[in-house]
Amino acid sequence: MPTGQVQRDRFGDVLRGLRRERGLTQEELAEAAGSSVRGIREMERGRVRSPQRRTVVLLADALRLAGADRDRFVGLARAERQLHDRPGAPDDRPAVVVPGELPAPLPDLAGRAEIQDRLSALADDVVAGRPGTASVVVLHGPPGIGKTSLAVAAGHRLGPAFAGGQLFVDLHGAPPAGPVEPAEALAGLLRSLGVPDGRVPVSPAERGGLFRTLTRDRSLLVVLDNAADEAQVRPLLPAGPGCLVLVTCRRPLAGLAGAVREPLDLLVPAAGRLLLTAIVGADRIAADPAATDQLVTLCGRLPLALRIAGNRLASRPQWSVGRLVDLLRDQRRRLTVLTAGDLDVRSAFEVSYRQLDPTTARVFRRASLIPGTDFAPALVAAVAGTDEVAAAVALEELVEAGVLLTLGDRYQFHDLVRLYAQERLDAEERPASRTRAHDRMVDWLLRRTRQAGAMFEPAACRSDSPFDDDRAAAAWLDRSPATGWRRCATRPGAVGTPT
Repeated sequence: MPTGQVQRDRFGDVLRGLRRERGLTQEELAEAAGSSVRGIREMERGRVRSPQRRTVVLLADALRLAGADRDRFVGLARAERQLHDRPGAPDDRPAVVVPGELPAPLPDLAGRAEIQDRLSALADDVVAGRPGTASVVVLHGPPGIGKTSLAVAAGHRLGPAFAGGQLFVDLHGAPPAGPVEPAEALAGLLRSLGVPDGRVPVSPAERGGLFRTLTRDRSLLVVLDNAADEAQVRPLLPAGPGCLVLVTCRRPLAGLAGAVREPLDLLVPAAGRLLLTAIVGADRIAADPAATDQLVTLCGRLPLALRIAGNRLASRPQWSVGRLVDLLRDQRRRLTVLTAGDLDVRSAFEVSYRQLDPTTARVFRRASLIPGTDFAPALVAAVAGTDEVAAAVALEELVEAGVLLTLGDRYQFHDLVRLYAQERLDAEERPASRTRAHDRMVDWLLRRTRQAGAMFEPAACRSDSPFDDDRAAAAWLDRSPATGWRRCATRPGAVGTPT
């Protein structure tokens, strides 16, 4: 590199010339410098007019520059950076932007007043700068529970308190689109804060640093919707104590330190009726209150299902509520009936299911064979054909994925999720496989019932029993998933014979 050439050339031209002198493609230089091909291309075209010092040093290393040549290369980048950062160079300087990116709120949100009140109190503490206040809230729950609707409604309610504006990012944490990379999300956030494309750093780490710098002294509300995991969220958290972040996720993101977690439950029946009334109209709902209560039950009090049911009724003014109830009574058709336009209960469950590993997916499918409202890992292990430890791990993963609920030390399906699990079982497993799984479950229940019944017999009958005493056996029989097992187990001569 001739001595007098540096100051006459743009950094991008010099970079391109050096790369070609070394016989490197843009891809090869990007790999050697730990950069991206797009970043190299943008620098050579002059679209990155103030390359960051760390990036320049890595490029110098990759180009094997030393001594005076290295100093001139780094110096050119520094001079170009100073040129574009100086006062009077407005093209590249971030504008003062107050973003307002929240989507429009739903007008009929129901049953979330308590959580909204808690979020308002937390926002007041953040804005007031009270020490020790959590600045990240994770709104989590199963598919269709209304996490995004709540976050957007809360954002509009809280937004005026945050003078710096409101940012919204859909992280696409679930298929089919696939999760947004944190670096891509950071680039979008920086642009929303007024950083021109040419000033967005190439390096993900530098993007994160600039985002934290720009948010350190701002009062912002940030909604990170549909997050995949903690690693996707952490780089997107602003640094300022006056910022509040609402994250929606099917998982509770237990690894996110210092966050407040707000689990979303099913709507209470009164809130379900209120939602239907807001969508369908008070007159039609009041005309058949009994059918309305049945509709809330058949929808499992799931907000998405209720909204779809309400939309179907609203689009068919000639239908009574009872007609839709009659359609939903058929379990084989219920998930198909719960479809309205691009809203689909089955698709919401499908998203979570397709992310499960094969063992967990098999546990999910086969657990739908278990009768009753809840079950323990030991019975799941039998029906799934695995050991109890593996079954317990899979059940916890299903809880994390939002497709299984916990009830103390036991587990249960939401009614609509059970129907979906049964669909997957019929679609993905052969009849012989389903029969073997069912037979293993029955054998396990028979054996465990005999063991429970033996606890009411002389001590000699109690060998190798999983129960500590007759009270434990009676408690298990009370919760047994097969009707009449306790009466049969404790009747002389009929132990283990179901009625």
